[in-house]
Amino acid sequence: MGLDKETAARLAEERLSEWRGLSYGEWRVMLEDKDLRQVVDEDGKGYSVSCYGLDDGDGRVRMVAAVDDEGWSAFVPLVRYEVMNPDGTIAD
Repeated sequence: MGLDKETAARLAEERLSEWRGLSYGEWRVMLEDKDLRQVVDEDGKGYSVSCYGLDDGDGRVRMVAAVDDEGWSAFVPLVRYEVMNPDGTIAD
């Protein structure tokens, strides 16, 4: 069975929502760090949720959440992202 994309998308969005309330400076810290969490969903299936920051140019930070089910999907995880401007606003 492949990656449950609905569950993976929910896990990615939950992780990104945790970052939305943080400051630009806190997002910049993630350019040098990576957060990896092992999550077990209600169905008992395990997922890896990786979150990291990328320099998006002109001071913007792209926060990426990548989710896989610790199987073949690790090669092509589901990815969601947000971009924050230097003034602390989330880019559209």
